[in-house]
Amino acid sequence: MTPFRWALFFAVLVSTSFLPAQCAKDNREDKKSGILITDFTITGTQTISATDLASITNDMIGSCFNEDSEEMEERLRAAFQDRGYFQVEVKSLRLKPRDPLGVPKPVALEGEVSEGQRFRLADVTFTNNHAFSSQKLRDQFPLKKGALFERGKIASGLESLRKLYGTQGYLDYTAIPETQLGSNGIASLNISFEEGPQYHMGKLDIVAEKEAAGRLRMEWKLPEGAVYDATYIDKYLTSARDILPSNFSRANVQVAQDCPEAAVQVRLLVDPALESAHTELKGKLCEEEKKKTDSK
Repeated sequence: MTPFRWALFFAVLVSTSFLPAQCAKDNREDKKSGILITDFTITGTQTISATDLASITNDMIGSCFNEDSEEMEERLRAAFQDRGYFQVEVKSLRLKPRDPLGVPKPVALEGEVSEGQRFRLADVTFTNNHAFSSQKLRDQFPLKKGALFERGKIASGLESLRKLYGTQGYLDYTAIPETQLGSNGIASLNISFEEGPQYHMGKLDIVAEKEAAGRLRMEWKLPEGAVYDATYIDKYLTSARDILPSNFSRANVQVAQDCPEAAVQVRLLVDPALESAHTELKGKLCEEEKKKTDSK
């Protein structure tokens, strides 16, 4: 091969290494780095079916992730837990680069896993809940009795609880899940609550010219003193889209919690040039108030 052809071949080889690879699913924080899973081999399992094992590896092959071995171990652990193997142990996980210059870097994964026992749900129970009935809370979990104890669906249920409590003004609520795993492959989940105070709607401040502010205020349907609904702002932005500026977004909404008064003040920053004419939101730092309460 002539020197010219060698130079051309090398230039093409180097340039292709820097071409962005296609990610079936892109989970990277930085799109200019990370890894692309091209192959995935799992060893050490005992009872999981070949179908489930293939499903786990196929879900990752072709996708991009941060180049973080601990994160990849957690993702692999979650994949097994989503199939009922709640006590799974990832003994090792190696990332073997195929092309160190690639962006993202193509890698083959090799994992050794002990999946452990497979669990099914006995039931979900609740304690210290006062705002909602146990049946209402149970309805938030997409898991029936006897179903596989899936991590993802448990997380989905907990997120639904957060939204449910938010609709009734319980902004400081916490849910504490406790899992009991039986030797017979049955798992029970109990969730205890610290509901905290129920917040109400405080002042609505609209930073805009008088006429525009009036139209926007007419569209706001959560009156002062009403139970605060944490999901209402997003609903309002949708209903008022035609009368809001095209560049107005959730980032233009300021929310302040007044913990001692259990009230929420909301400001719509429609015209930032007029903000200096408005007083500060009167919300007080909730963390400071909680610290005072805890120290008593």
